[in-house]
Amino acid sequence: MPKVKRYKYKNIAAALAILLLLILAISTSCSSKTNNKKKTADSSSSSSAVTSDSSSKKPVKKLTGNYMYVTKTNKTDVSNGDLVLVNGDHKFSGTVDNTDTVYSYLFDGNGSQIMSTSSTELTAKAETFKAFNKMGCDFYSEKRLSTLMINTAMPADDDEDSSSACYEHDTGLAFDLHLYDANTGSYPEFTGEGDYSWISENCWKYGLVLRYPDDKADVTGVSPMAYHFRYVGIPHAEIMTANKLCLEEYIDFVKDYTFEKPLTFTAFDDTEYSVYYVAADKGSTTNVPVPLDDSNNERPNTISGNNVDGYIVCVNMTDNAAPADSSSQTDEQAATE
Repeated sequence: MPKVKRYKYKNIAAALAILLLLILAISTSCSSKTNNKKKTADSSSSSSAVTSDSSSKKPVKKLTGNYMYVTKTNKTDVSNGDLVLVNGDHKFSGTVDNTDTVYSYLFDGNGSQIMSTSSTELTAKAETFKAFNKMGCDFYSEKRLSTLMINTAMPADDDEDSSSACYEHDTGLAFDLHLYDANTGSYPEFTGEGDYSWISENCWKYGLVLRYPDDKADVTGVSPMAYHFRYVGIPHAEIMTANKLCLEEYIDFVKDYTFEKPLTFTAFDDTEYSVYYVAADKGSTTNVPVPLDDSNNERPNTISGNNVDGYIVCVNMTDNAAPADSSSQTDEQAATE
């Protein structure tokens, strides 16, 4: 007769204890892995300052430890640049250079006139008209409508209109749209509706924003204007649009970012940017830090006064981007952390 093994209660208790320890160890290990994955996901999702479908979430490289200083003269430079805030509280006292008249910007790449103007003598900064032209050409390609008319740009010297919108035009960075229907000879108002909603939905791709949108009148102090556009540059227009910010709000938004902890952003065309704010010093000048690349060349950048209290710096961090013109650098400007 085969011998039957009989287990004592002590042996059973010991076996159960070992089994429970194994289950606990496996459970702890799985929980740790899950928490680690969650922490990684949370860290990744919070690394992007902009939550926009148009922006990829590819992490942007940090600013290099090598940098130089660009010295800005506060009395003039705070009031100049693509991001100057001009409204009832902040008048424009800057200078407008690199201006051009509008006529040559009414044509597409084939030389066909696809837009019109209230006057061929309308003047604005060249970058404003270039953005208008690119947007207008793409609008025509998309909608096959040649009815866009640029109605207002910089005011004439004798224009005494004192509205905040007029102050915007003083910068050479703003323009108003109207419509001209050659078939009927009429001049419909530009309302941004129907086919023309394409303009407000896509203007950010060209560095333009709708300056006075419907839901920001309490912030801008100006009634909605569907026809008034402002050039702020790339990528600022995309960041503003992604975060639903008007210019007043963007000026404050950027103040949360510094050279040490910049806003990092990958634009819709995969160009990588770092954006940060530098407060103007109390003295007559401010030294603005600008990063250098691995070859100690100044990275492509723009520095704009905000017309309030400091400067907004935007740096192209994309690999192999052409270095900025460093002809104005001096030996004393180079620095390292």
